[in-house]
Amino acid sequence: MIAVRSPDQRRVHIALIGRNDQRRWETQSHGFSALIMRAIRAAGLVNIETCRATPPALRIAEMSASQDDVPWFPGPPRQAFRLAEQRLHERRAQAPDLRGAIAEALETALGTEPAPRGCLAAGRAIADAIEAHGAAFRPGTEPAYHDRHHQADVVIAMGWLAGTARRMRSLKPQLAAAGVLAMAGHDLLHDGSAGGSSGRLEARSAAITAELARHAGLDDASIAAMRRVILATDIARPAAVKAADDLLCRLGQEADLFASLTPELGWLLSEALAHEWRNAGVTATPPVDSFAGRLGWLRGLRPPTRAGEALGLAVAAADQRAAFAWSVRELVGLAAATPDQAAAALDALPRSEARRRYLAALRAVAGG
Repeated sequence: MIAVRSPDQRRVHIALIGRNDQRRWETQSHGFSALIMRAIRAAGLVNIETCRATPPALRIAEMSASQDDVPWFPGPPRQAFRLAEQRLHERRAQAPDLRGAIAEALETALGTEPAPRGCLAAGRAIADAIEAHGAAFRPGTEPAYHDRHHQADVVIAMGWLAGTARRMRSLKPQLAAAGVLAMAGHDLLHDGSAGGSSGRLEARSAAITAELARHAGLDDASIAAMRRVILATDIARPAAVKAADDLLCRLGQEADLFASLTPELGWLLSEALAHEWRNAGVTATPPVDSFAGRLGWLRGLRPPTRAGEALGLAVAAADQRAAFAWSVRELVGLAAATPDQAAAALDALPRSEARRRYLAALRAVAGG
């Protein structure tokens, strides 16, 4: 039996017959293949029509996802990224549900591998600590960006990234689980203030997350990996330190920025971050919620990991950079605008018109 999973997590079980009788399989396979293909198409998965005349043993191998596939988001990287943004939008329409987010991320990251001892208990403890911290704010005063939704977004994205890296045989299951737990707690106790250059917020989150995991019975090696990943989310670290980051740290950084990179949700998040920084007395030039600020941020992104590339991070950043000049091609004198000129022109327009132009340009660049 082959079990394949659709983007909405429903399972489609497919049984192949005739393994020991090639002739019998050939005579029965046409109708059965059509049934298989209908199920796979309904689940949003790959079309296996080219496998119709393949012997069963080979067919099983060809239908199994390759190590580079992203089974929870089928299709090329650009499509995978669009589906990921849809999933994040759907989650944000509901309560953050940190316990559910962490459980889902661990399942995605581990696949059929068993969870390490203490892992599930640690996840529940971290989720409860996040919920308690968020609930302690007076209504309307929880940090605009670093809220419970952000922490749910990040842990879900880490599940995708770590699961993809595990399928690529780049990451062992134990580290995949540690990465999910780390990103679950990476902003634990965030108060909406600016961390500055000291890594104060990251150090505090790492300490309390490690203690919760230790109390839950997680092993020392996993806890050390979690601490390392959380500390590596400090964007103010020196470049030489960042250059030494290992794969797990890089995946964590990608998970931290995944939702912000999405073209529509990401704009809302930039506005939330700008609001949070203003409340903390932080002034950014250009503002993070401006087109100039967005362009500068896109340019500063590190090249993604292989897992990040498979999930569409590279093509998403490239498409959004390319959309700047395209978005103002109809404005007088800017037919051949540079991205910087385009960003300035967009920032001079009313926000709603600028956003409409930019998203239309992005659809044109990305092919719809």
